[in-house]
Amino acid sequence: MLKIMKQYSVYLPNKPGELKRLLFKVKKLDLAAAATFASQDGAIMRLVPHDAGSFNSVLKQNNITATKQDVLMISVANRPGGLLRILAKLQQAHVNVEGLYIVGSGDTATAVLQTKDAKAAKAALE
Repeated sequence: MLKIMKQYSVYLPNKPGELKRLLFKVKKLDLAAAATFASQDGAIMRLVPHDAGSFNSVLKQNNITATKQDVLMISVANRPGGLLRILAKLQQAHVNVEGLYIVGSGDTATAVLQTKDAKAAKAALE
C-alpha cells in the first residue's frame, strides 16, 4: 500500500475519559490508523479514517475542532531495516519526515508518514 490519506489531529485535555468520549463519537467509522501523543497538559489524538468525508461530518455534528493534513500510508516489511529503506529513499528525494507512527503486526505493518508534501513523498517511494 502506498496511499495519501487525511489525518485529523484533535486536542484532548489531560482528564480521565476524554479519549473514550472522542472515540465513542466516531465509533461507527472505520479507522486506518490512530495514535495519541501525550504531554503533561494534554494530548493530541491523530486519527486517519478510511472515509474522510464521513469523518468530517461526525466532527462537525459533534463540534469537535481538528486540524487535518495529508499523510502517506505505506506498507513496511516488518523486519530489521524495513523502515530504513523507506527513510533512505525519502532522504534522497529531500523529503523531511515530520512525524511517523506504525500500526499493525505480522510480516507487514503500515507506516503513517507526516511530511510537508505527501505527494512528493509518494513520488519518491513509487
